[in-house]
Amino acid sequence: MKKVLIPVIAAMTLSASGLVLAGTTSIGIGYDNVGIHLGNGISASVPSGKLTVGHTFGTTTYGVGFDMVDGAGNGLTYQHLQVSADKLLPFDGGNISPEVMIGGSRVGVAGGNVYHVSTAYAGFGASYSYPIGRYVSLDGSAAMGRDFATHVTGLHTVGGLFYQAGAEVDFSGVGPGLFSVGYEYRHLPISVSHSIHMNTSGFQARYSITF
Repeated sequence: MKKVLIPVIAAMTLSASGLVLAGTTSIGIGYDNVGIHLGNGISASVPSGKLTVGHTFGTTTYGVGFDMVDGAGNGLTYQHLQVSADKLLPFDGGNISPEVMIGGSRVGVAGGNVYHVSTAYAGFGASYSYPIGRYVSLDGSAAMGRDFATHVTGLHTVGGLFYQAGAEVDFSGVGPGLFSVGYEYRHLPISVSHSIHMNTSGFQARYSITF
Protein backbone atom coordinates (compact mmCIF):
# COMPACT_ATOMS: atom_id res chain seq x y z
CA MET A 1 0.00 0.00 0.00
CA LYS A 2 1.21 3.47 -0.79
CA LYS A 3 0.62 6.38 1.54
CA VAL A 4 -0.85 8.37 -1.35
CA LEU A 5 -3.85 6.01 -1.27
CA ILE A 6 -4.96 7.25 2.15
CA PRO A 7 -6.55 10.56 1.03
CA VAL A 8 -8.07 8.83 -2.00
CA ILE A 9 -9.73 6.16 0.16
CA ALA A 10 -10.98 8.83 2.57
CA ALA A 11 -12.55 10.80 -0.29
CA MET A 12 -14.17 7.67 -1.74
CA THR A 13 -15.60 6.75 1.66
CA LEU A 14 -17.09 10.22 2.14
CA SER A 15 -18.73 10.04 -1.29
CA ALA A 16 -20.11 6.57 -0.66
CA SER A 17 -21.55 7.56 2.72
CA GLY A 18 -24.07 9.78 0.97
CA LEU A 19 -25.40 6.78 -0.92
CA VAL A 20 -26.17 4.61 2.10
CA LEU A 21 -28.84 5.05 4.73
CA ALA A 22 -28.68 8.35 6.58
CA GLY A 23 -26.39 8.26 9.56
CA THR A 24 -23.12 9.62 10.85
CA THR A 25 -19.63 9.06 9.51
CA SER A 26 -16.46 9.41 11.57
CA ILE A 27 -12.99 9.80 10.06
CA GLY A 28 -9.81 9.66 12.12
CA ILE A 29 -6.16 10.16 11.23
CA GLY A 30 -3.37 9.29 13.61
CA TYR A 31 0.03 7.85 14.41
CA ASP A 32 0.76 4.24 15.33
CA ASN A 33 4.19 3.12 16.56
CA VAL A 34 4.09 -0.64 15.86
CA GLY A 35 6.44 -3.08 17.55
CA ILE A 36 6.84 -6.16 15.34
CA HIS A 37 8.09 -9.59 16.47
CA LEU A 38 8.18 -12.41 13.92
CA GLY A 39 9.73 -15.07 16.16
CA ASN A 40 12.60 -15.83 13.78
CA GLY A 41 15.03 -13.20 15.02
CA ILE A 42 13.26 -10.25 13.38
CA SER A 43 12.11 -7.65 15.91
CA ALA A 44 11.80 -3.91 15.36
CA SER A 45 9.48 -0.93 15.73
CA VAL A 46 7.88 0.72 12.70
CA PRO A 47 6.42 4.27 12.72
CA SER A 48 3.12 4.23 10.85
CA GLY A 49 0.20 6.37 9.80
CA LYS A 50 -3.31 5.17 10.58
CA LEU A 51 -6.64 5.94 8.93
CA THR A 52 -9.97 4.96 10.53
CA VAL A 53 -13.44 5.32 9.03
CA GLY A 54 -16.69 4.41 10.77
CA HIS A 55 -20.36 4.76 9.86
CA THR A 56 -23.44 4.39 12.06
CA PHE A 57 -26.64 3.68 10.13
CA GLY A 58 -29.59 5.96 10.72
CA THR A 59 -30.75 6.31 14.31
CA THR A 60 -29.93 2.66 15.05
CA THR A 61 -26.83 1.42 16.78
CA TYR A 62 -25.51 -0.69 13.94
CA GLY A 63 -22.18 0.36 12.51
CA VAL A 64 -19.29 -0.61 10.26
CA GLY A 65 -15.64 0.27 10.70
CA PHE A 66 -12.51 0.31 8.60
CA ASP A 67 -8.94 0.90 9.67
CA MET A 68 -5.71 0.88 7.71
CA VAL A 69 -2.13 1.17 8.94
CA ASP A 70 0.85 1.80 6.65
CA GLY A 71 4.41 2.33 7.80
CA ALA A 72 8.11 1.75 7.21
CA GLY A 73 11.23 1.95 9.33
CA ASN A 74 14.18 -0.01 10.76
CA GLY A 75 14.45 -2.12 7.59
CA LEU A 76 10.79 -3.20 7.64
CA THR A 77 7.55 -2.24 5.94
CA TYR A 78 4.20 -2.90 7.59
CA GLN A 79 0.62 -2.83 6.31
CA HIS A 80 -2.54 -3.75 8.18
CA LEU A 81 -6.19 -3.58 7.15
CA GLN A 82 -9.30 -4.49 9.15
CA VAL A 83 -13.02 -4.19 8.42
CA SER A 84 -15.59 -4.76 11.17
CA ALA A 85 -19.34 -4.59 11.82
CA ASP A 86 -20.84 -4.06 15.27
CA LYS A 87 -23.97 -3.34 17.31
CA LEU A 88 -23.98 -0.89 20.23
CA LEU A 89 -25.77 -2.08 23.39
CA PRO A 90 -26.12 -0.21 26.72
CA PHE A 91 -24.51 -2.20 29.53
CA ASP A 92 -23.75 -1.40 33.19
CA GLY A 93 -23.46 2.37 32.75
CA GLY A 94 -21.50 2.13 29.50
CA ASN A 95 -21.86 0.57 26.06
CA ILE A 96 -20.79 -2.86 24.86
CA SER A 97 -20.37 -3.56 21.15
CA PRO A 98 -20.21 -7.16 19.90
CA GLU A 99 -18.53 -7.28 16.49
CA VAL A 100 -17.35 -9.47 13.64
CA MET A 101 -14.22 -8.66 11.69
CA ILE A 102 -11.94 -9.64 8.82
CA GLY A 103 -8.48 -8.31 8.15
CA GLY A 104 -4.95 -8.88 7.02
CA SER A 105 -1.37 -7.95 7.89
CA ARG A 106 1.93 -7.95 6.00
CA VAL A 107 5.54 -7.38 7.05
CA GLY A 108 8.23 -6.90 4.41
CA VAL A 109 11.96 -7.11 5.11
CA ALA A 110 14.47 -5.05 3.14
CA GLY A 111 11.71 -3.02 1.52
CA GLY A 112 9.52 -6.08 0.95
CA ASN A 113 11.56 -7.22 -2.05
CA VAL A 114 13.56 -9.98 -0.36
CA TYR A 115 11.40 -11.58 2.34
CA HIS A 116 7.88 -11.05 3.60
CA VAL A 117 5.35 -12.53 6.01
CA SER A 118 1.62 -12.06 5.48
CA THR A 119 -1.70 -13.45 6.67
CA ALA A 120 -5.44 -12.84 6.60
CA TYR A 121 -7.76 -13.47 9.54
CA ALA A 122 -11.42 -13.46 10.55
CA GLY A 123 -13.08 -13.58 13.94
CA PHE A 124 -15.38 -12.00 16.49
CA GLY A 125 -15.02 -9.91 19.61
CA ALA A 126 -16.43 -7.07 21.66
CA SER A 127 -15.50 -3.63 22.92
CA TYR A 128 -16.70 -1.79 26.00
CA SER A 129 -16.82 1.98 26.52
CA TYR A 130 -17.37 3.55 29.94
CA PRO A 131 -17.57 7.32 30.67
CA ILE A 132 -15.49 8.48 33.64
CA GLY A 133 -16.27 12.17 33.27
CA ARG A 134 -17.99 14.71 31.07
CA TYR A 135 -15.31 14.60 28.39
CA VAL A 136 -13.41 11.37 29.09
CA SER A 137 -14.23 7.71 28.48
CA LEU A 138 -12.31 4.45 28.78
CA ASP A 139 -12.52 1.75 26.10
CA GLY A 140 -11.40 -1.86 26.13
CA SER A 141 -11.63 -4.49 23.40
CA ALA A 142 -10.77 -8.12 22.74
CA ALA A 143 -11.24 -10.51 19.81
CA MET A 144 -10.26 -13.95 18.61
CA GLY A 145 -10.65 -16.12 15.55
CA ARG A 146 -8.63 -17.89 12.89
CA ASP A 147 -5.89 -16.69 10.59
CA PHE A 148 -5.52 -18.18 7.11
CA ALA A 149 -3.86 -17.51 3.75
CA THR A 150 -0.55 -17.35 5.63
CA HIS A 151 2.62 -16.82 3.62
CA VAL A 152 6.33 -16.75 4.40
CA THR A 153 8.79 -16.42 1.55
CA GLY A 154 10.23 -19.87 0.84
CA LEU A 155 8.23 -21.81 3.46
CA HIS A 156 5.04 -23.87 3.67
CA THR A 157 2.82 -22.39 6.40
CA VAL A 158 -0.44 -23.12 8.19
CA GLY A 159 -2.28 -20.56 10.35
CA GLY A 160 -4.02 -21.01 13.68
CA LEU A 161 -5.82 -19.19 16.48
CA PHE A 162 -5.41 -15.42 16.42
CA TYR A 163 -6.26 -13.04 19.25
CA GLN A 164 -6.03 -9.34 19.89
CA ALA A 165 -6.79 -6.90 22.70
CA GLY A 166 -6.56 -3.17 23.25
CA ALA A 167 -7.34 -0.26 25.52
CA GLU A 168 -8.01 3.40 24.75
CA VAL A 169 -8.78 6.71 26.45
CA ASP A 170 -11.02 9.15 24.55
CA PHE A 171 -11.11 12.91 25.15
CA SER A 172 -14.15 14.61 23.61
CA GLY A 173 -13.48 18.19 24.77
CA VAL A 174 -10.61 18.79 22.34
CA GLY A 175 -11.92 20.98 19.52
CA PRO A 176 -14.71 19.72 17.26
CA GLY A 177 -13.61 16.09 17.36
CA LEU A 178 -12.36 13.28 19.56
CA PHE A 179 -8.73 12.77 20.60
CA SER A 180 -7.76 9.19 21.50
CA VAL A 181 -4.64 7.52 22.86
CA GLY A 182 -4.32 3.78 23.27
CA TYR A 183 -2.51 0.48 22.91
CA GLU A 184 -3.29 -2.63 20.88
CA TYR A 185 -1.72 -6.10 20.80
CA ARG A 186 -2.31 -8.72 18.10
CA HIS A 187 -1.02 -12.32 17.80
CA LEU A 188 -1.19 -14.01 14.41
CA PRO A 189 0.32 -17.53 14.18
CA ILE A 190 1.99 -18.15 10.85
CA SER A 191 3.95 -21.42 11.15
CA VAL A 192 4.14 -23.32 14.43
CA SER A 193 6.65 -25.81 13.01
CA HIS A 194 9.04 -22.97 12.12
CA SER A 195 8.25 -20.85 15.21
CA ILE A 196 7.12 -17.95 13.03
CA HIS A 197 4.30 -15.68 14.12
CA MET A 198 3.37 -12.04 13.66
CA ASN A 199 3.05 -10.35 17.03
CA THR A 200 2.40 -6.62 16.86
CA SER A 201 2.01 -4.14 19.72
CA GLY A 202 1.12 -0.57 18.87
CA PHE A 203 0.94 2.69 20.80
CA GLN A 204 -1.57 4.93 19.04
CA ALA A 205 -2.72 8.54 18.98
CA ARG A 206 -5.64 9.61 16.79
CA TYR A 207 -7.96 12.54 16.16
CA SER A 208 -11.45 11.84 14.77
CA ILE A 209 -14.21 14.07 13.46
CA THR A 210 -17.84 12.99 12.99
CA PHE A 211 -19.99 14.30 10.12
